[in-house]
Amino acid sequence: MPGPPLQIFFSNLGKALAMFAWDNGNIWVHSLPGRPALGFTAAALFHLGAVLLLVRYLRRRQWEDLFVLLSIPLLMMPSILSLAFPAENPSLNRTGGALIPVFLVVGFALEGLLNTLEGRLSPKAGRRVALGVAALLLGVSALQNYALVFVEYNNLYRQSSWNTSEMGAVVRGFIESGGNPENAWTVAYPYWVDTRLVGINAGLPFRDTQIWPEQIEGTRPLQGNKLFLVKPDDVDGQETLEQVYPEGVWQHYVSAVEGKDFLLYWVPAHPADAPTPPPAEEENFPPYPTPTVPPEP
Repeated sequence: MPGPPLQIFFSNLGKALAMFAWDNGNIWVHSLPGRPALGFTAAALFHLGAVLLLVRYLRRRQWEDLFVLLSIPLLMMPSILSLAFPAENPSLNRTGGALIPVFLVVGFALEGLLNTLEGRLSPKAGRRVALGVAALLLGVSALQNYALVFVEYNNLYRQSSWNTSEMGAVVRGFIESGGNPENAWTVAYPYWVDTRLVGINAGLPFRDTQIWPEQIEGTRPLQGNKLFLVKPDDVDGQETLEQVYPEGVWQHYVSAVEGKDFLLYWVPAHPADAPTPPPAEEENFPPYPTPTVPPEP
């Protein structure tokens, strides 16, 4: 461990509880690193609701209020207890169990706010004001979350993850054009794509398309066209392919995401690879009848 366990535990606890309005961690796979886990509308209502529940518990001593508050850190323990790797805390996926009580607290705060507005005004005006405030808060929250999920997070994910869907589409096109699924490979390269995902996106969920440069020579006996996907930085893989298959053709695939291009190396089937058709059986035609010449008169 990087420090005393108890010290790391309380440090993780503080970071986890602060993630709703401060920092939700640095894992790009499921979040925007370095930003709050909640939008500012939900975060404000969450902290307001937590204060209201605590005050109500101190006044009425209802165990349900305390239970809701304590269930939040309790359900975040899978992240808080990351003592050996505290940099992994907070983590949105490990704290996912706390989503229900967190939004219960948000709902308590929203209900209290709307009831207060409605009670301070006349019944008709209070109802209209409460509905207007609720619509405003929900609209602002929806707009912010839409931008976070479908714009910022989408751009971050596309830039951070490899484009196995495009690579799988290329392999699928190779298969649909008559290629053998076993004749399509992804040349392995450190810290590149998960070659299993290429197969899944190609419609081959049980095939890993990985092949290492030193294994390319072993593909020569295979018949039919061949397709290799190669990372542009993989000089060793490119040289090996050109040595083993000098008749191959390179193609540069331009990805929809900048910096995610890859190379295709298509190897046409060698004439010797084509199966030799069996010789046609000789047909035994009956002998032509010998013409008879009629006698001269």
